[in-house]
Amino acid sequence: MGQDVVLRCYLSPRQDARSLEVRWIRDNISETVHHYRNGQDLYGEQMGAYAGRTELVRDGLSAGSLDLRITRLRPSDDGRYICIVKDADAYDKATVDLEMSATGTDPHLSLGGYEARGVWVLCRSAGWYPLPQLLWRDARGQHLPSVSQTHSQDQEGLFEIEGAVIVTGSVEGPLSCVVRSSRLQQERESSLHISAPFFHNAQPWMVALALVLVLLAVSIGLGVYLFRKQEKKAAELAWRKCLLPQNTVKITLDPHTAHPLLVVSKDHRSVRRESKSQQVHNSQDRFKYWCCVLGHEEFEEGRHCWEVEVEVEGELENESCWAVGVTRASVNKKEKNYPKNGIWALMYQQGQLMPLTSRIHLPLSPVPTRIWVCLDCTQQQVSFINADNGVEIYTFTAASFNGDSIRPWFLLETEGTQLCLKDSTPQTLSPALRGSCDSPATPASPLLGPAGAAQE
Repeated sequence: MGQDVVLRCYLSPRQDARSLEVRWIRDNISETVHHYRNGQDLYGEQMGAYAGRTELVRDGLSAGSLDLRITRLRPSDDGRYICIVKDADAYDKATVDLEMSATGTDPHLSLGGYEARGVWVLCRSAGWYPLPQLLWRDARGQHLPSVSQTHSQDQEGLFEIEGAVIVTGSVEGPLSCVVRSSRLQQERESSLHISAPFFHNAQPWMVALALVLVLLAVSIGLGVYLFRKQEKKAAELAWRKCLLPQNTVKITLDPHTAHPLLVVSKDHRSVRRESKSQQVHNSQDRFKYWCCVLGHEEFEEGRHCWEVEVEVEGELENESCWAVGVTRASVNKKEKNYPKNGIWALMYQQGQLMPLTSRIHLPLSPVPTRIWVCLDCTQQQVSFINADNGVEIYTFTAASFNGDSIRPWFLLETEGTQLCLKDSTPQTLSPALRGSCDSPATPASPLLGPAGAAQE
């Protein structure tokens, strides 16, 4: 993170590339990272995240070198890049995988309480990418099981990880917390020695008194941090409990918006990505370049939820690409570049789930196949919840709807992938999502199925 990198690409056999058109894009989608044509750099289509951070290395163009330099690397730069070169008669491309990494801070150890003649020890470290491992070791190098472990990401995409362990008097010598990066094979370690009076040799009231004195010095800042974190989680849980299933809606697909490679069933309950374009009416409402389809329904106020169920045929799951979310009703359906402005969605690609706009991989294993999409027009917020366990996956906060109505949005980019709409009932919800709210339960929304990939 923060360093510069040069992505290598060259012509074979070597030839002068100064008169060619060169375009570097992200993944399999036409999100332009850098564009060069006829000796000039063109920035009109460049992604905002790369503004002022890219350049084509001109020194090697005459020898067929198409290298791209990216400066001040960020976690969001992690992923696959495609180098495309063409002239009037030829076209070809090559891929480069860029793996980002960042080593975080030394683990911070603190005491968290007394329980069952043992002492809670907390360990926290921040500034990592990708998500690291957190391990506990005793003086003999033996691993100790964690009683809890959580993680979060900051605005830059860096991970903070926190774990806890209960230490008893049977643990001899210093206790070590190790945070390790699997990508870099690097780790940071901190140790703590807890003296005998904290364990069973002391009277309980003496242990409690000693812990109070120690915690008084270290827990003020940690207490504020945990309080704010718990307060946020409580608010999110309240939102989910009152949102589901009382605010569920039934979503159907609008075939007039479907890309010609998508086949929508007569009852508008399913859509399938085919290999050949269908004979359809070419209207202004239909997506032209990207395999998208909208829902019939439009929302301007209130809270609304629907469930999306993803199904992928055969062995295509890890190679499939699909996305679900919402968009402004005024989204440009004829835009040649990837339609991301005014869209709030989660995308599955290369075995990873990520927000459509930031492309930060969400560390979920396994990736959920049933997702609740929750739209709050009043708060301008879009949340995605794992329907299997009720855990929040990701939330777009302070989304800018600009007074526009909002419609469900789906993307299928892989041939043979199918999206099915099914009726679900409140009984199928995870117990964590049930809860007592004032309004009576209404029928749950249809289940939405998977998506696939379209090439221009």
